[in-house]
Amino acid sequence: MVPVARDKKAALISVGVTAFLAAIKFLAGTLSGSIALVADAVHSLTDVISSIGVVIGLKISDRKPTETFPYGFYRAENIVSLFLALAIIYAGYEIVLTSVEKFTTVKVLTNVPYAIMVALISLLFTLLLSRYKLKVGREENSPSLIADGEHTKADTYASAAVLVGILGNYAGFYALDPASGILVSLFIFRAGYGILKDSIKVLLDASIDYESLNRIREITSETHGVGEIQSLAARSSGKFIFIELEIGTKLRDLERAHQLSDKIEMRIKSEIKNVDRVLIHIEPEEQEIIRYAVPCTENNGLMSEVSGHFGEAEYFCIFDMQREDNEITDMRFLKNPFATLEKRKGLKAAELLVANDIDKLITKESIAQKSPFYVLDDAYVASEVTDLDTIGEIIANQAMCDHDRST
Repeated sequence: MVPVARDKKAALISVGVTAFLAAIKFLAGTLSGSIALVADAVHSLTDVISSIGVVIGLKISDRKPTETFPYGFYRAENIVSLFLALAIIYAGYEIVLTSVEKFTTVKVLTNVPYAIMVALISLLFTLLLSRYKLKVGREENSPSLIADGEHTKADTYASAAVLVGILGNYAGFYALDPASGILVSLFIFRAGYGILKDSIKVLLDASIDYESLNRIREITSETHGVGEIQSLAARSSGKFIFIELEIGTKLRDLERAHQLSDKIEMRIKSEIKNVDRVLIHIEPEEQEIIRYAVPCTENNGLMSEVSGHFGEAEYFCIFDMQREDNEITDMRFLKNPFATLEKRKGLKAAELLVANDIDKLITKESIAQKSPFYVLDDAYVASEVTDLDTIGEIIANQAMCDHDRST
């Protein structure tokens, strides 16, 4: 047996419960002579039609993309939500008309206990159903189910107004029912307007909420290898999100740039729900300054000796060199707090250097295929083995190599 998705299951349950409520309300309204109860039954019947529309919308939105519709059919849900919003507004309009008409009529109801019991059952079931649909709709990020849940929530006000009207009629306050109906219609109009606005925004490709957009920006900027975020746009389509990113990177290798793109997409999809597609365009950035790191045995400026061990080095000399004229713009010595660890000191040292945004590591000891190498490689940090002895010699050698490459 094929399992039914939660959103479709909730919509099907809504159809069954609402149809049951419509039947008992119509029967009770006919027996008691309550126009409000009969009108509420008809209103529930429109809800059945709306819920069937949600099921159809969810079914259509699940269809796979085609050549004619390469982005899928997700917006079918938003179209259904749009019509549901119009149905909510129309229901509010009908309640206003009925309430105004009831101001001019006086009618004593019969079988009041039965009518009150049905009105109470209707109120309770409608309240529980609305909460259930809204919970599932928000968890599944289904706009049509959320809209249907809001519609049902608005119906609880109508059910409450019917109950108040019946009780008021029984107590002799005949104007209480139409007055409550007009008050309830204001809540219905408000719910309908909110859903209508959200549906139109999605259909017109409005951006997603600021919090999600800002989180996408943070995830991207925190990923090693990303330079400037040149543009970011994201839109909803049904329950899914489509994202377009344009980023700058210092990476020149095409395969590495592709890996960076995959890494960003994977991180975004792991943290942001219902992301269908992340389209990333990568632009190469001119790197004006290269940051180097060299393990040292001491802090003695250019005369500092290069350590023969990476993880056990007392210090790391970090210096920035301009590509254009090979001038050193900054140099500092970073104490290695992990040098005395028994295990994982190389790994921890590599993580420390990554946190300092280095571009290239120069060592006497090869770290190839060791844990520090994978940490650095994952952050797109290059590494090089040298036989030079001091920081001054390494700086002079790098300046010479960069000059030869530029010429």
